[in-house]
Amino acid sequence: MSGSPETAIWLVIAAFVLTVPLVSFARRVAVSYPIVLVLAGLVLGFVPGLPRVELDPDLVLLIFLPPLLFWESITAPTDVMRANARWITSLAIGLVIATTGVVAVVAHAAIPGLAWPMAFVLGAIVAPTDELASAPVLERLRMPRHLVAVVEGESLLNDASSLILYATALAAVVTGVFHPGIAVLQFFGSAIGGVLVGVACAWLAIETWRRVRDVDLQPVVAFTLPFLTYALATRFAVSGVLAVVAAGIVASRFTPFGLVPQARMRGADFYEAAVFLANAILFLLLGLQLRIVGTTVFSEYAWWTVLAYAAAINVTIIALRFGWFVLLEYAPWFGGEGKYSEPSIQRAVVASWSGLRGAISLAAALAIPVAVAGGARIPNRDLVIFLTFSVILVTLVGGGLTLPSVVRALKIPPGDDEEAEELRTALTAMSRSAHERLRALEREGHITAADAAALARHYASRRRLPGAPVDREEQRRFAAEREVLHAERTALMKLHDDGGMDNTVLRRIVHALDIAEEAIPVEEST
Repeated sequence: MSGSPETAIWLVIAAFVLTVPLVSFARRVAVSYPIVLVLAGLVLGFVPGLPRVELDPDLVLLIFLPPLLFWESITAPTDVMRANARWITSLAIGLVIATTGVVAVVAHAAIPGLAWPMAFVLGAIVAPTDELASAPVLERLRMPRHLVAVVEGESLLNDASSLILYATALAAVVTGVFHPGIAVLQFFGSAIGGVLVGVACAWLAIETWRRVRDVDLQPVVAFTLPFLTYALATRFAVSGVLAVVAAGIVASRFTPFGLVPQARMRGADFYEAAVFLANAILFLLLGLQLRIVGTTVFSEYAWWTVLAYAAAINVTIIALRFGWFVLLEYAPWFGGEGKYSEPSIQRAVVASWSGLRGAISLAAALAIPVAVAGGARIPNRDLVIFLTFSVILVTLVGGGLTLPSVVRALKIPPGDDEEAEELRTALTAMSRSAHERLRALEREGHITAADAAALARHYASRRRLPGAPVDREEQRRFAAEREVLHAERTALMKLHDDGGMDNTVLRRIVHALDIAEEAIPVEEST
């Protein structure tokens, strides 16, 4: 961000403060919070007297991007993504290339004086989708799991392919030289190299976890991993996005045993909070950019001309994405039927509607250099940035706000019970293993029969499926457990207030009570 360090600090503090009411409002009205934050940023950008806020693209690509990608990769439904790998690959690579090319052709034809390299830069910038705003909506509306996995998998991987194309096109803009054969080799070399760097960094983290069992140090390794991976990939001129994604996917397969439980809980809680705050600040600052971009563009172009250009680009993106999904649904030679159901035009509409653009597109646009290698100013730079912003507004705000209504209007049936069945199977297997071990401990004389019976009742209750309806008797029992825990908390706080307990001991006991209360099933509201 531009301005003095003190101004930047106050802006970050203000973003934190504004996040609380804005996200609270978004959740109250059941709207994806990035949409509310972007709109709030748009409004704040035109408030007189506010300092000029410029989003540094390097800050996004080097500070924000690695942890966001890493968290998405370790929480993504990778098994379902593998089952739909053909679709995801088609979208993350094929659709990105097609979008880059078609948008470049339309932009070059529609905008006088827009050179081909700059047209391809625009196409690569607006090609990647943003998973953050669309996937939560699909999950809340209980969309089929494979549809959510396709949208998440596409947005997780298409950043890499689009940024590779973007770097190639941008090099042609700056140097004035473009070699198609070298560009193809760079594309595949960057992708393969990024994956190799990611796997190597993940292996390094896993080996470190095996040797360092300290609950404070293991989360530090997890936090450092995405930044180290991205920095090394950038140093070797390969895809930092694919490197971080590969590191996250590989590392997540070993965290259940590589990390000690307490370190795993600490790391997950920290990452979840950090990613939420990073996203909140990013989308709020994104909205603040419109005043800066719009002031420059509308001083050079008539407003109706700029809106016509924006309409042409947005219509091209939306139509191409919809056509791509229709082909995936119905054309056997293109993608064939989905794995879990028959071809569906309704599903094609929802999936294409979920192609929201976000902060990565804006960061790439802002990263366009001001001048070429000879020192001359790059023409149409501000126009490309404004057109990028228009795509973000149309897809993120317009598409994100209307997506729930589209899902309801199309009357798409909810997802199957495959995930619930997997949960039920896992809980049953865990309970069976626990009972077998209890019987063995009782036979070996390590515990009494009474202790074994009490523990057996405890582990039998774990066979309950999370979120399943509870009867009145269970409700009374669970309410009683919460009352008991509340009484324990009250006694604990009184002891602390009377000076009979140190804060350190208090935190440890409160953490144990939190875990116990979290384990009590809660009936989901309908």
